[in-house]
Amino acid sequence: MILVLLLITIVGSVLVTWLLPMQMKSQPPYGLAVDIGVGTIAAVGWALAAYFWLSPIIGLSGWLRLAMSSLDAVGLAAVMLWVLRRIKR
Repeated sequence: MILVLLLITIVGSVLVTWLLPMQMKSQPPYGLAVDIGVGTIAAVGWALAAYFWLSPIIGLSGWLRLAMSSLDAVGLAAVMLWVLRRIKR
């Protein structure tokens, strides 16, 4: 189950951090590799934290625990793009 969580999170965060700047027509301030790296590292860390600690606290289990942990982490990857652009200013 952890392997599926990591696979969904990594693929989703790479796609979001690669395609979202093209959609918003923004330039990566530190380069595309930094955008993808920061987004993916933050997403993987948050997915693991949400899966092991937060989901059991709020009572999620099974496929819902997996889905919410990975989708929440992919959303965090998009937020990290915004943070990187605010740091540059």
